[in-house]
Amino acid sequence: MKENNRRMNLRQIRKKKSNKILNILIGIVLLLIIVVVVNIVTDDKSEEAAVEENVADTADTTEEETTDQEEEDSSVNESISQNEPSTNPTAEEEDTKVDSSENNSESSTTEQSSNTNQENDTVDSEWEPIGTTQTGEHVSSYDSSSVDWAEKVEALAYAAGLDPSNMYVKYLGNGGSPQKSIGTVTSKDGKEIYRISLEWVDGQGWKPTKREKLTTLEDAS
Repeated sequence: MKENNRRMNLRQIRKKKSNKILNILIGIVLLLIIVVVVNIVTDDKSEEAAVEENVADTADTTEEETTDQEEEDSSVNESISQNEPSTNPTAEEEDTKVDSSENNSESSTTEQSSNTNQENDTVDSEWEPIGTTQTGEHVSSYDSSSVDWAEKVEALAYAAGLDPSNMYVKYLGNGGSPQKSIGTVTSKDGKEIYRISLEWVDGQGWKPTKREKLTTLEDAS
């Protein structure tokens, strides 16, 4: 009798152990399933977020490139528009050109030169003395640091129609008498070359009397 009871107890103990082990295994399996499901869901969300971020970055990049291209095109078009000469002058511009042409024809005389190094000679009755800061008896000076020299250069620039800062003085010397000078100047790009005669007017400064447009600097003095 005791033997039977002991066997039954052993069976129950074994059964309980088996159930316990089975429950543990089932729990482990469920835990693994949960972990796998969570990983899958998390990966899907990460991939979706990455895709959305890539799409957003691509859209931003495309928008920036489009904006940059539009700004570049706008700048190019604006530059072309500013540099492109107008082919349709306004009536006011036409009137200005006509008036200028009439005034020039009335005040100045330009003659073609037979000298191969000269294009033309111009004498303008509207040229005026440039003014002077010198007082007393005038003495012409060819010292490049003197006031008289500076005023001669100013008169040369005035007759040539050049800015002194955009002009080289190639020659400046006596024009045949103490109160006359002659000088040769060029624009800094070398495209304009002029030989200009000057005459001193007491109390008023140097006055241009003749402008010769030269083709080269040969025999330019």
